[in-house]
Amino acid sequence: MAEEVDQPLITPLVKGLTRPPSLLGVPYQFFMLIGVFSAVIFLVTKNLLMLLTILPLYAIGRIMIVRDPAIFEIMLIRGRKVPPRSRGFWGATSYRV
Repeated sequence: MAEEVDQPLITPLVKGLTRPPSLLGVPYQFFMLIGVFSAVIFLVTKNLLMLLTILPLYAIGRIMIVRDPAIFEIMLIRGRKVPPRSRGFWGATSYRV
C-alpha cells in the first residue's frame, strides 16, 4: 500500500488584511503623534505657521511606509524589547524597568 503524504493546506493571503489601519496613508498612531506634536509646537510658539510642521513629518512617515507598511509597529516592538546600548559607554549592562 502506498502511504499518503499529508499536504499542508495552503490558503491565499490578502495583503490588504495584513496592513495596519491608516489615515491619509500613514498609520493612525503616527498620524495622531504628528498631529499632537505640531499642536504642541503651535501652542508653545503661538505662531499659526507652526501647524505646518505636520507636512514634513507626514512626508517622512509616507516615505517610511513605502518600504514596509508595519515599520512603526516594528520600531515600537524593538523599542520595548531591545535593551539600551550602554555597555560600551558605561562598561556595564543596564536594564529598563
